[in-house]
Amino acid sequence: MSDNMLFEEAAQLYLAEPTKKLGRVKSSNAVSSLEWMCTKRPLMILVEGGKSPIAYGAKTRLLKHKVISMDETSGIFEGREMGDISNLDITKLKTKLRNEKGIGNYAINTYLKYLKRLCTYSHDSLDVSFRKFPKIEILPTEGRKYFLPTNVAKGWMRFLDPLRKDLVRMGLATGLRKSNIVLLRWSQVNKALTRLHISGSELKNGSDHHVELNELATEVLKDRLAVRDRLKAKYPRLSLEYVFVQEDSIHLGKPMTPSAVTKTKWHASIRMYNTYIMGSSGDEELLIPEGKLVFHTLRHSFATWLKNAGADLEDIRMVGGWKSLESVKRYVQDDRKRAREISSKIVGLY
Repeated sequence: MSDNMLFEEAAQLYLAEPTKKLGRVKSSNAVSSLEWMCTKRPLMILVEGGKSPIAYGAKTRLLKHKVISMDETSGIFEGREMGDISNLDITKLKTKLRNEKGIGNYAINTYLKYLKRLCTYSHDSLDVSFRKFPKIEILPTEGRKYFLPTNVAKGWMRFLDPLRKDLVRMGLATGLRKSNIVLLRWSQVNKALTRLHISGSELKNGSDHHVELNELATEVLKDRLAVRDRLKAKYPRLSLEYVFVQEDSIHLGKPMTPSAVTKTKWHASIRMYNTYIMGSSGDEELLIPEGKLVFHTLRHSFATWLKNAGADLEDIRMVGGWKSLESVKRYVQDDRKRAREISSKIVGLY
């Protein structure tokens, strides 16, 4: 093969090869990761017959659709010669994924893994000569073990925009996963704003989850209800199905995509908070470690705060939905007051 083979050409040949162990087609993660590096990708699409835009990805890319918006972070190696990929490019890739795409080490490692495999394949099977074979190391993944101290959470939220602040407040108050909060619909919340229901089809464990909301969560919903009423008054025909909606003209009344929450503005808020701390108290223990605060951190923080407040592990699993439906159903249905009491232990902590 020619030394001046383009990145996208090498990627196409690599993806066409069956896996070594089982002889299967390459995974959707491999296709999605390398496609993102090769060329500009859609961000949001409207599937034929659908009413609302959805995220473009491995499961939706094959559906008949029209592109609504493009992922401006993609196509980092488009038009590049494979043999020119260098250590500097690897550094830029990691920075782009973290600061612009807004993902943590776990997700970044997926991209690095397939890039490393592509480089090795290009060298060994396509006779591509690299100027200097890039050194691609998997990143540490201890970031998911980090949790926010209550005073740090309160300080950091001051630097978030209103929508992300409400998303974070809800995450800390309920321990729900990012997609379940970002895509929360009003139809899932009771009229009193004290309880919500999430179908098993929307949860990782596949079991329905009934959440007894504490005062903090109810307060967030009241704030979002005020936003909804304001938008309804101004735009009577606007459909406001989701709780956490955007207000700019392009995305008016639409939720953010889960991946967009922790992009540029998320990281900017962390930098501003850390800069403020160093300029005021200078207490390094109050700093948020670089790359360790992802949305899932809020779920860990929720559990840790409840434990510190005196809740036992069984109760924490009950209110946080860490157990199967069968193991928690009797608590949710037979003792809702107890579930609300345990969840409310978090009130007043931040």
